[in-house]
Amino acid sequence: MMRLCGYLRLAVTLVLLIPLVRSTEDDTHNNNYYIMIGVSGGLQEGFPAHDKLHYNQGSLEDEVVKAIFLGRGLVRGYKAFLDLMQEGWREYTETDRAVINPNVFASGCQEHANEYWIYLVDARQVMSVLNHEPRHLSMTPDTGMIELEAEETHSLVRDFLTTHIRQQHRASKKKIDKVAIPLVTAVYFNAASHIPSPPIRIHDDGTQVTNFPDSLALWAGVDDRDRTMVVDYHKSCRHHRREECTDAALEEATQAYNRYWAGIRQAIGKAEEKRQKLEKQEAISGPPFQCQKRVKFGVGKEEDPDNTSTRVNYPMTGAQIESVLKEIGFQVDLAEGEVVDPLSEKQDEPDL
Repeated sequence: MMRLCGYLRLAVTLVLLIPLVRSTEDDTHNNNYYIMIGVSGGLQEGFPAHDKLHYNQGSLEDEVVKAIFLGRGLVRGYKAFLDLMQEGWREYTETDRAVINPNVFASGCQEHANEYWIYLVDARQVMSVLNHEPRHLSMTPDTGMIELEAEETHSLVRDFLTTHIRQQHRASKKKIDKVAIPLVTAVYFNAASHIPSPPIRIHDDGTQVTNFPDSLALWAGVDDRDRTMVVDYHKSCRHHRREECTDAALEEATQAYNRYWAGIRQAIGKAEEKRQKLEKQEAISGPPFQCQKRVKFGVGKEEDPDNTSTRVNYPMTGAQIESVLKEIGFQVDLAEGEVVDPLSEKQDEPDL
């Protein structure tokens, strides 16, 4: 009888400790510092380099601090190219030619605009994001700015930034329509390897809009939906839509993923065959760019009453992120790196 009582006490103690352990994990993530950055390329989810956005504190899965995807933001004055790897460079391989990198240049032209994917990344990882990444890339904190009122900028990005800025008392008396955040930016133009990314849409005023996945798919003649089929499958399973978690569904998703990359390899192979023609062709479209109209880069003075721009290039805690999202009607799972709409009971997914 005494042994049975001992077992019962132990069981009750363990049950009571479970929420405490979970609470400790949540508190750890709440105290982490995050920095908002904009990426356009292989760091986006669905591409092999995406894991470089996550900070790994150790060897265990629960020691990973995952990047949080907020959505897309349009940045004007940036022109996108595809960088076709050349023989002799680190990322070039003879057997598996599936590496093609986006290089987005600060052209300063009003007619150029690129959609960036906006992430909140553990502050300890930000400086490492571009380590071992492709050539020609850097990060700039105060050049291009997200246009909050652009139709391409997702509402979650717009609402998060405007709410956060108001909470920080940085723009309590005036409207902010442009926000500078650290952006991955190309720093060197190589006429022998850069191919202009095809625009995914052209506005009535002549603005040519690009983004990495859709422009790449347009260039290669593939369906970008195939790229994220495996990611989408696992997310469906993780969010308890178990009826979708079948072997047949996983096989279909894997076939779509393989079909996508086979198309990318084929397009790269064809482009390599005519590489010798690229230098003459691309010298016309590269820098220095001949702009129809110039765009203003950099944030104005905070005290200027006509200034409608500001910067969000500093660390914020997980608790601050939770506070902002709660005010605009969302929740965040910091452990999974996911923003959740509690009303729809599913992850908010504005396209990967």
